[in-house]
Amino acid sequence: MPAITPAFKVIDGFSLCASDTERLDIFFTYLREGEPELAELRLEQLVLALANSPSQAALFANSVCNEAKKIKLSPAFVQLGIFSKNGLVTEIFRRLYNKVNPPPKRCNDINDLLSYFVGGEDKAWVKTISHKCWFKLYCLLVKSASTDAIRTTGAYIKSELCYSLEMLSIWIAAEELDPELLRIDRRLSEVDSPFIALQRETSHLVAAIKADDMSGQDTAHFWVMIEQCQQQVKRIRARGISQMGFSAHASHMLERLDQTLNRMVLLIQILDFRHPHQKARCVLNLWRQLLTSVTERNSVRAIYRKSTRTFAQSVTQNKSNHGEHYIAKTKKDYFKILRGACGAGVIISLLAWVKMYIESLQLAPLNSALLVSLNYGVGFMLVHILHFTIATKQPAMTAANFAAHVEKNKQGRTRSKKLARLLINVNRSQWFAVWGNITAAITVSVLVSVLFSHFYHSPLLTSEQAAYQKAAIHPLSGLAWLYAGIAGVWLFLSGIITGILDNRADYIELKDRLVAHRLFRVIPVKHREKAAFYIHENYGALGGNFIFGVLLGMTSYVGYLIEVPLDIRHVAFSSAHAAYAHISDFQSWVSALSSLFLVLMIGFINLWVSFGLALFVALRSRNCELDIRSVRTAVLTQIKQHPSSLFWPKDPVPAVKAQGANQRRTP
Repeated sequence: MPAITPAFKVIDGFSLCASDTERLDIFFTYLREGEPELAELRLEQLVLALANSPSQAALFANSVCNEAKKIKLSPAFVQLGIFSKNGLVTEIFRRLYNKVNPPPKRCNDINDLLSYFVGGEDKAWVKTISHKCWFKLYCLLVKSASTDAIRTTGAYIKSELCYSLEMLSIWIAAEELDPELLRIDRRLSEVDSPFIALQRETSHLVAAIKADDMSGQDTAHFWVMIEQCQQQVKRIRARGISQMGFSAHASHMLERLDQTLNRMVLLIQILDFRHPHQKARCVLNLWRQLLTSVTERNSVRAIYRKSTRTFAQSVTQNKSNHGEHYIAKTKKDYFKILRGACGAGVIISLLAWVKMYIESLQLAPLNSALLVSLNYGVGFMLVHILHFTIATKQPAMTAANFAAHVEKNKQGRTRSKKLARLLINVNRSQWFAVWGNITAAITVSVLVSVLFSHFYHSPLLTSEQAAYQKAAIHPLSGLAWLYAGIAGVWLFLSGIITGILDNRADYIELKDRLVAHRLFRVIPVKHREKAAFYIHENYGALGGNFIFGVLLGMTSYVGYLIEVPLDIRHVAFSSAHAAYAHISDFQSWVSALSSLFLVLMIGFINLWVSFGLALFVALRSRNCELDIRSVRTAVLTQIKQHPSSLFWPKDPVPAVKAQGANQRRTP
C-alpha cells in the first residue's frame, strides 16, 4: 500500500500546479489514498490544513470556481443519477461496451471531467464521507474564493440549473404519451395530466428566477404539481403491480420518472433564494448524488438492480397472492393444508412409480430424461388442478407473501415481532404439509407394493433396484443433501417463473385475448369466459409447475452431458422411493426408520434453501433489510411464550368475546 501524502504537502503542491485541473486531480488523488474508511479523516485534515493556510485555500477555491465556469454543468444535472430514455437492455449493452472500449474524454463535459477524477473503484470512499465533512469544505471554499469568482460562478451555475430544470420538466411531460404508461392507466390520455401541468408551472417559475423576480412568484402551486406527479407515479406503479402486469421497460421508466422528479425538487430548492438555510444542504446532496452516480456510471449491476425493482415487486406480488393459501393461521386452515398435502402425496407416489418404470426401460439418456420430465411436469400440473399441495412448492410462494406483509420502520428494517410470528406460521404450515405428503406417499407406496406382490408373486423392485433407492437418500454415498440443495434451487426458480408468468398474463391481458380469439368463437360465450378466466388466473401456477418438473427431470441429463454427477432429491419422491425399496426388500425397522430420518433431512434442505432464496429476493425487491439477530430473539421469545405454536395453531379470539372480556376488566 502506498504511503499517504500528508495534507500540508498536498496544499503545498497546489502552488506548483500549472492548471486548475491539476489541482483538482491532486485533491481527488489524496482522498482516494489509503483505506476507504479513512477518507473522511483525510478530508477533515485537508480542510484544517487549508484553514491554516489562507493563501493556498484561496488558490484552491478560485481553481474550483474557474473550472466550474469552463465546462457545461447541465449534462451532469440532467443525466448523472437519472436513467437514460434508451431503455434497460440498450443501457446495459452500452455500459458493457464502455467497459471494453471506453469513450474518449471531453474536457468541456462535466460527466467526463468527474469520471476523470472519480472511477468505479472509488465508490467505497465516496460513501464514507458524510455531508457534515463536505459542508466544512463547502464553507471554506465560499469563504476563501474572491468575491468576483463567487459572483460570476454563481450566475453561471444558476443559468445551468434553470436550463436543467426546464429540460427535466419537458422530459416528464413527454412520458405521458408513452404506450407503456397508457396501457397501465388509460386515464392519462383523457384528463389533463399533472405531468403537463408541471411543465407549464416550471416554465413560469424558471422565467421568474432568471429575471430575479421571485418576490411575486408563489412556488406553492409548483410543489402541488410535484406532489401530484409523485402520486401519479405511485398509482401507476400500484396498478401495474396489482392488476395490469409489468415489463422491465415499464419498471425502468417509472424509476426514471421518480429520479427525474427528485432531481427537480433538489434543483428548485437550490434556486429558491428565499430559503437560504436549505441551499447548502441541497448543494451537498446534489454533489454526493453526482459523485455516486459517476462511480456507478458503467455499472451493469447497479442499473439492473434499480431498473427491475418494480418488475421484481410485480413478480413477488403475484407469488404472494398464491402464497396466502399456503400459510395456516387457524386449525381449519391447518386441516385444509393437510388434506391437500395427502392428496398430493397420493399422486406423487404414483409418479415415483412411473419414474422408476421409465428408468427400468434402459432408454437413451435424452429420451429417458424427456419422459421423466414429462412425468414430473404433468403430475405437478395435475396436483395444482386438483387443488392439492406439494409441501416443497410452498416456500417460494410463502416467502413472497412473507415479505409482502412485512412492515418497515423508519430505518427500512423489518419489524421483528411480526416477522417472527409469520416465520412460525410458515414453518408450521410447511412441515405439516411435508408430513401430509410423506404419510400419504408412504401409505400409497406400501399399498401399491403389496398389491403388486400379491398379483404378480414378486416384489415391485429387484434387490439391486431396492439397494439403489436406499443408497440414493444417503447424505454421503448418495450425495443426497447436495442434490436436495439443487432441488431447493429449482423450487426457488419455479416460484420466480410462476410470478413472471402471472405478471405476463396480466401484462398481455390474457383473459381478454382468449375470449376474443377466433379459434374459441365456436364455444358459447359463458363457457369461453369461464375457461379464459381459469387459464388467466392459473397461467403462472400451471406453467411454473410444468417447468419445475422439467428442471427436476433434466438435471441428471445435464450432469451426464458435462460429466458431473448431478441429480435431485425431493422429499416427497424420496419418501415414496424409500417405501417402495423397503417393502420390496425389507430388512429391519431400524433401517426403515433411519431412511425416514434421512428423508426428513432432505425435506429440511428442500424447504429452507428455496425459502431462503425466495425471501432474499422478495425483501430485496421491497428494499427491506432483515435484522437476523432481532428476528431470532423474537422467534425464541414467542416459542417460550407459546411452545405449542411451533406445531399447532391457536384459533384467534373472536372480537366479540375479546371486547366482552375487556369490558369485564374495566372498573
